[in-house]
Amino acid sequence: MKKCNSCNTSILENARFCHNCGLHIISKTITCPDCYTSNPPNTAFCKTCGYFFSSLKTPEESYDTKYSFNYRETNSISGDLKKYFFIDFKVKIKEEQDLKKFDQYLDRFNDSDFGKNFNIRLNQLAEEVYSIHARQETMYNQKIDSYVSSNFTNLLDHFIILFCQDLNSTQLSEEILSYHDAKKETVDLQLLILDYLNLKVEKEDFFIDFVTMPIKKLRNASISFLFPEKDEKIMLVTDQTIFGSCKEGFSITEEGIYWKAHFEKAKKVLFRDLISIKKEKNWITINGYFFNVSPNINVKMMRLLRKLKLIYS
Repeated sequence: MKKCNSCNTSILENARFCHNCGLHIISKTITCPDCYTSNPPNTAFCKTCGYFFSSLKTPEESYDTKYSFNYRETNSISGDLKKYFFIDFKVKIKEEQDLKKFDQYLDRFNDSDFGKNFNIRLNQLAEEVYSIHARQETMYNQKIDSYVSSNFTNLLDHFIILFCQDLNSTQLSEEILSYHDAKKETVDLQLLILDYLNLKVEKEDFFIDFVTMPIKKLRNASISFLFPEKDEKIMLVTDQTIFGSCKEGFSITEEGIYWKAHFEKAKKVLFRDLISIKKEKNWITINGYFFNVSPNINVKMMRLLRKLKLIYS
């Protein structure tokens, strides 16, 4: 008999799930339907005949689970959630604030009312995670990941924004806490953008009223980087040039983000096409494209685009 990779229980050779802990079991090999050769489970093409395996994989098999749990009891799930929460906490501070202050954030967490009530919220999350798993619906692992990630983001935002203003190097607006459950059909998109970016505390020139925006700036932006479709509503235009020509900068419309950096070609990414928004050293990448305004705006833009990715998905 083979062993479960999570709890080491002996399981049947053809088992899809461990009967002890519920772990999804991935077969050690995949058989080619054309030539019957055994191949490793993550193989894209058969090593003998070149058959393309992607058509055989279900979404459950191809999905890489972020949060794995032992489902034998909810207490165990709570412990796992606590471990994952503090991993995500550290990642968030590294991405958005100053990692050197992480111990101070932890001390603040433990001393605060938020930290004292944290275990109650963890137990509530654990019960819902257990419930989602028990229903065994299609793509339940992905649903669990989405549920946990969303709630961790909400909890961390609440704590960092309301309890750690004196520790934060990037100041975030309290207003963004109201968008946790924002839906595309009901959200005021322009207000969401302005609340997330909070440009009024930054040095960048920006425009939301295009009647009063200098026509020369708008024309230069339209020639250089702002290429919306007909009737696509423009929410925001910023000017990043030294002398105010607006030939470089970024703009956000109801459909996507348009920008041009110095010595770079103009770029455009629609919200529905967002795949990755990553923090690099002092800049971010949007679907792999370089984006840089300032350290503070880069962090706030990363947060905004991740929120819009969820809203438009």
